[in-house]
Amino acid sequence: MLSDSLPYHNEEVNLMQSNNIGKVRLYFASQDALQALKNSGIEVIVGVRNAELQTIADDQDVANIWVNDNIKQFYPSVNIKYIAVGNEVFLNRTLILYLLPAMENIQRALRKADLQNNIKVSTPYPTSVLNNSFPPSEGTFGEDMSAILNFLSDNGSTFMAHVYPYFSYKNSAGSTSADYSLFRSTSTVVTDGNLMYNNLFDVFVDAFISAMEKLGHSNIPIVITESGWPTAGNAVATVDNARTYNNNLIKHVLSNAGTPKRPGTTIETYIFTLFNENQKTGSEARHFGLFDTTKIPVYPMDFLAESSVYPPLSSPESSRDLKVVYIYLTVI
Repeated sequence: MLSDSLPYHNEEVNLMQSNNIGKVRLYFASQDALQALKNSGIEVIVGVRNAELQTIADDQDVANIWVNDNIKQFYPSVNIKYIAVGNEVFLNRTLILYLLPAMENIQRALRKADLQNNIKVSTPYPTSVLNNSFPPSEGTFGEDMSAILNFLSDNGSTFMAHVYPYFSYKNSAGSTSADYSLFRSTSTVVTDGNLMYNNLFDVFVDAFISAMEKLGHSNIPIVITESGWPTAGNAVATVDNARTYNNNLIKHVLSNAGTPKRPGTTIETYIFTLFNENQKTGSEARHFGLFDTTKIPVYPMDFLAESSVYPPLSSPESSRDLKVVYIYLTVI
């Protein structure tokens, strides 16, 4: 939502529906956006702002009011699936003290509203929470995550993670290949015991899973709440790389192949982001969108994942008739 020229929320909902987009993430509880999502059938992640964590953690009544105002009054006409408490709170050493208490108070508020079985509480983590991610079987957390994982397990919730092969490729100084980062490798790049990897996305996902296993939580589902590739900002942030990554990500997710550690499972994945945002700081951050604010695709997208041959970049109009099935776009 950090743009001065975004479409009206009802237009955004129409855009998602016309592309069969079934799920969306809101980084904060925008009342206008939630109102527009009523009766759309779109599943929604509603975020609690980092700035709200301390007051929610300190006062159960504040948590009750937040759930009443932003969840109870909209559910079930808005199909809210998750509440994401904060965003990458791990990166803020002050706020992290309030994270688990805020999650617990939101959970109690949901229980009071009798919504605890319908809506799950979690919090998204960046890849940097991993102390080690390679090989993926040696994935470990750099922080004590036991209490958070116990909370997720006890409440039947999911672990939320951000996975960006883009940043690893950009910062690798040539040591990470483009094919490995963009899902283009057709042969094994990494062998880890009896598991074989041909893309960096799966390596990161399985590193998170391994890190959870080492703390005694082998069955918590994982949701990738951010992944994507920008079209400007540096030498690797190109339209062609973004188009290749996001199209191949869609194909990978829709194949239901899972990852080597969890084969044959759907990796619920949210692409960052629906629109380019011209009010963000830095060219890179402003250019992650799949659509520009006129609702035209930034590049051709094969949302059906039916073909390995993408429309030519010279024909952006060709993407307008494509539909989206089970690919989940993030709105911020």
